[in-house]
Amino acid sequence: MSLQRVGFIGYGAMGLPMARNLLQKGFEVHVAAHHNREPVEALKQAGAIEHSSLSDIVSHCEVLISILPTDLEMRAVLLANDVLGRLTPEHVLIEMTSGSPGVMKDIAEAYQAKGIRVLDAPVSGGTIGAEKGTLTVMVGGDEGLLTICRPVLDGMAQNIYLVGPVGAGKAIKAINQMLAGIHMVAAAEALALAEKLEIDNSMLREVIGKSSGASWMFMNKLDGLVNRNFTPGFKHSLMKKDVDIAVKEGAELNLPLASFALQLYKMSEKEFGQDDFSAIGKWILT
Repeated sequence: MSLQRVGFIGYGAMGLPMARNLLQKGFEVHVAAHHNREPVEALKQAGAIEHSSLSDIVSHCEVLISILPTDLEMRAVLLANDVLGRLTPEHVLIEMTSGSPGVMKDIAEAYQAKGIRVLDAPVSGGTIGAEKGTLTVMVGGDEGLLTICRPVLDGMAQNIYLVGPVGAGKAIKAINQMLAGIHMVAAAEALALAEKLEIDNSMLREVIGKSSGASWMFMNKLDGLVNRNFTPGFKHSLMKKDVDIAVKEGAELNLPLASFALQLYKMSEKEFGQDDFSAIGKWILT
């Protein structure tokens, strides 16, 4: 079974380059009219086919991909009659939102009741990974279905892992985001200390990069912190949402660092919510 006709829902900082990569790999990509015309027009210029509604996307695709901001949009879009009501057992849903495991399971249950196959497949790698097609995908679902869908995922990602049943993808993504949120705060604190101690930035990068304190976040976000450049890639408000998911999932556990990081993201969301999540550094750097 070869899946070639892809319906794509979600044209944000991650979804837009992911959909563009599918087009570049030869997939037929269907998109819907959206209040923000810019990403839709960009995808149309790259070869996507625009439709007037989500139900029209469903009618023209074999696999439906969604990557949405929050659980709220996941429920509102994927359980709507013009999506769920139009899907058939011949369709596959690949759900790539950074959402909560419980909501993913609820959606999968509703879909599976209609015989519709589902993969829970959030991604990591940021906007750079989305643009380069080097994302990591954390798949929850059936191994056989993953085999069928792998060519589609290969069009957007470099590393694809089957991590368990539906819900496990969202769970491991929450763990990843908890670490990323904490590491971002730690990276900003490290730079603040380095600046106070008058350590050269290039030397800081080289030495820490070869030492036990290195992290992906420090190495990839250092330049933005140094230059105080917080142009949005992955937004601060979305990182707050993701860390919140992790803290809620571990509510009965002792998670002091995650809980403190969440409070920092919450307190700064009003001011920095639309900036890159590295803007948490504005509270730390002078």
